[in-house]
Amino acid sequence: MCCAFWAVSSFASTVNVDVTEEHQVIRGFGGMVHNEWQGGGGLSDADAKLAFGTGDGQIGLNTLRIPVYANSNSFNKEVNAAKSAKKYAGDDFILYATPWTSPYAGANQHMSSSNYQKYVDHLNSFNDYMKNQGVPLYAISISNEPDWCGEWACWSADEIYNFTKGYADKMRKNGVKVISTESFRYDKNLYNKVLNDANALKNWDILGAHFYASDRRTGDDFFQYSLADQKGVERWMTEHYTESQGSGNYWRTITNTGDQANQNKRDTVNAMDVAYEIHRAMVVGNFNQYTWWYIRRCYGLIMEKDFGNKLQVSSNEIGKVSKRGYVMSQFARFIRPGAVRVGATAKPEANLFASAYKSAGGDSVIVVLVNRDYQKDKEVTIKVQGADVQTFHMYTTSETKNAKDEGEVEVKNGEVTIKMQSGGNNFKDCIVTLVGVGTPADPVPREPFGGKAVELPGKIEAENFDVPGTGKGNKTYEDADSDNHACTDEGKEAECSDYRDGTGVDVYKKATGYVVGHNQEGEWLEYTVNVKEAGDYTVFASAATSNSTSGFSLTLDGENLADFALSGTSFDEFTLAKTNVVLPTGEHILRMTVTGSWFDIDYLYFAKGKDVASIDEGSGTQSIRAFDFQVNAAPATYGVFDLTGACVGRLKALGAGDALRKAREMVGKDGIYVVKSLKGGPAYRFTVTK
Repeated sequence: MCCAFWAVSSFASTVNVDVTEEHQVIRGFGGMVHNEWQGGGGLSDADAKLAFGTGDGQIGLNTLRIPVYANSNSFNKEVNAAKSAKKYAGDDFILYATPWTSPYAGANQHMSSSNYQKYVDHLNSFNDYMKNQGVPLYAISISNEPDWCGEWACWSADEIYNFTKGYADKMRKNGVKVISTESFRYDKNLYNKVLNDANALKNWDILGAHFYASDRRTGDDFFQYSLADQKGVERWMTEHYTESQGSGNYWRTITNTGDQANQNKRDTVNAMDVAYEIHRAMVVGNFNQYTWWYIRRCYGLIMEKDFGNKLQVSSNEIGKVSKRGYVMSQFARFIRPGAVRVGATAKPEANLFASAYKSAGGDSVIVVLVNRDYQKDKEVTIKVQGADVQTFHMYTTSETKNAKDEGEVEVKNGEVTIKMQSGGNNFKDCIVTLVGVGTPADPVPREPFGGKAVELPGKIEAENFDVPGTGKGNKTYEDADSDNHACTDEGKEAECSDYRDGTGVDVYKKATGYVVGHNQEGEWLEYTVNVKEAGDYTVFASAATSNSTSGFSLTLDGENLADFALSGTSFDEFTLAKTNVVLPTGEHILRMTVTGSWFDIDYLYFAKGKDVASIDEGSGTQSIRAFDFQVNAAPATYGVFDLTGACVGRLKALGAGDALRKAREMVGKDGIYVVKSLKGGPAYRFTVTK
């Protein structure tokens, strides 16, 4: 146990929304009907009204996914459901279809390439049938879950590539779009070959994927796909359910969970997992559309009795929107097709997540806040740039609220502070949607700090990153939160600085002057530079760390320039690392991206020539020292505390960096924590998200 106590000062959560910073277009939100598997009870007209209506108490879906049966005699099974959904979704309605098997490949079978054209003909016949029924398809996929083929048809990566390149374009009959095969675990290896061949990729309109093999503990890298980002591919999440062995009305209930790729275990079934997953799909994964599995099911969006008779579902629940349905409605009712995701602080603090959108016409701004902290209500300040929003209308779903209309909150000078209140005594986690009407503003261009590009050869002070503007391409930094940790972390008062105040970038005052510290993986800073002469340069980085895994990369106009691996013994001992680069003439954007967390950086210096040994900064020559320090000090004892000052544990470590790594491994619960040497010295705050 620990032998010390202190408190950490609280800090305000701020979500900066930039309406002119545009990301992906949103196609909408949907669910699945499969009448053959649902015994004909997939979606009644009353269900469709609940699911596809956008009024109070309705979910607001616009997209319906249906199967393409292997037997054409079953083509009619989803027609009535599609017609009802279209009636209530109106012009926003999207209908798409997925084949599981076909006459040419059943369960656990690979289709012969000699049957590819026949397979296309089969899909096109379904396409024609639905059009003739008055519910034409928007899109059709090549196949469901090629990597879960014990129950349906199998496709290897090469088979997917060959079919896509040679036949997928023939599926576009009646103007229908082509969706890729839909990997159950979002296996990038099944998509890479097509994405890397322009002639094959032109035959896909949409990349479809499922989120099985993920849950709330899964890292963000599961959702990220840089190659798809580079290719500008539209992405749809076409199927997932987060848990099928419990009720869709469970808010926090301990039960056995585990579906498909997830191991069965005792776990907390949390309706808010749906909100967290949608957030990460949109913000981390850049998905354009999100489709839940069954709309009506005991674990779905509309309640049904448990077909396995494992649950006691009361009769007054059946046919009503579930908690999961209301959580999904917080997105679906308000973020309508054609909306565009815009810039927003994605994670203003631990367990709090934000995303923002503007309507297709640009006259509405929607902010969605997801609080996963079941112990605490949240107070959040929303600052809006790029639109003149006067009021936000506020809706909340929590343990005790079902998309409750909380009324209007007034926005003053582009800013409003709200309280996310669950209204319950047990759990504080909730989702809040803010809907405002605003007049769009013109983008504001970025500017070099000081009004002039940094001339190279020369020195770039880390803290002098470009002044951000608004709109696409005018963002100049990415920081993990809105705090300057030099001012908010315990024991850092002497290093606090208001230099670059309002950005959230962690600018510290050190003996060398201003530096950028508390660098975390994924954060970045950009600088406008003017290269006077093309050729070889030696770039020096003045940095300090007590870690052996810190580092950053440099890119010039998006192209990789250099990578730095850093190590050291102290955050107060700045030394130089160097590498050679080749620079073109003219004005460029230089980006520094953190690839290994926890270091301080003072400056970058570009010297003309290759393998330059030292640099002269006007006050003498500074020699280069490699970052290859050996740690010989004896281990010190550190305490780990939560934000109430309660002791979580103690550990022995060789410096703060080692202590931070071990503390993260020790803590088993999400939250913000502090690690501090029990002999005194600075405290280091860190966040855990499992």
